[in-house]
Amino acid sequence: MEDIEFLADTGTADVQGVIPSIWSKLVEVAARPKRVYRSYVKFNTDLLNKAGDSVRIPRRSTLTAAAIAEGGTITPEALTFGTALTLTPTEFGVAVKLSRQSVERTQINLLQDATEELAQSLAQIEDTEIRDSLNAATSNTLYGGDSTGSADIAAGDVLTPQLIAEAIKEVRKNDFEPSVIFIAPQQEWQLGTQDQFVNAATYGVRDFIKTGKIASYLGVDVRTTTNCPSGTGGIGTNVPYHVCLMVDGKRAAALALKRNPSIDKQYLPLERKYVIAATMDFDSGLLNDAAVCKITVSDS
Repeated sequence: MEDIEFLADTGTADVQGVIPSIWSKLVEVAARPKRVYRSYVKFNTDLLNKAGDSVRIPRRSTLTAAAIAEGGTITPEALTFGTALTLTPTEFGVAVKLSRQSVERTQINLLQDATEELAQSLAQIEDTEIRDSLNAATSNTLYGGDSTGSADIAAGDVLTPQLIAEAIKEVRKNDFEPSVIFIAPQQEWQLGTQDQFVNAATYGVRDFIKTGKIASYLGVDVRTTTNCPSGTGGIGTNVPYHVCLMVDGKRAAALALKRNPSIDKQYLPLERKYVIAATMDFDSGLLNDAAVCKITVSDS
């Protein structure tokens, strides 16, 4: 009875102290980029679960037919090979330790949550490695506005439909077929304010109006990702910019997989801790430099 009277006479701040705090079983995970690049590279599994530490992808020249005069003969051409792309897989890994007490005493399924997070971490590193391979291309480069390099990018040098069309031309003139352009959210917004995407009565493009997303343009897939290359430029202005990547999704880059993502779990009885490790073994590289066109544009 005395305890009840004590609680009844307690101020609001003290009452809050006896109300239990309940942890939800749902966990809100920090926002992460979505993996988008893997679907647009040449996928090689020659090393998957096999002996060997590297794979070479040969680059062969093409042959040219010629007219033959009556009674003439064909002069054989040499079938030549250029420098092969050598991919040497590297093991990537990430791990966590969870105390047995935390696993057993929380409502959250910590083991499951940690496993999912580790898998997402591997997906992210794969995406950025492929991005860096594509960004290594140097044959075709375009810049927003009147810029001629990232150093003089200025506000207003934004991505336009005209730049996309020009990037398609740059890739096609090298006998490659662009299938996708990777852009950052800032550039998706820039395109979304252009007449081609908001004036459906004139251009008949309703994707952005209905869904808020640009799925394709001029026959090329548009993939928005925060994993686009970025930086700051401009003379004394530090203008934020992104590099959009117009890519032949079948011939620009290659991904060699040595081992698929794997999860290993172990309980350490002396430490009373669970250890979860996630690893995968792969490498990516630029296969055809001219199959990529880089478009550097400001974010505003």
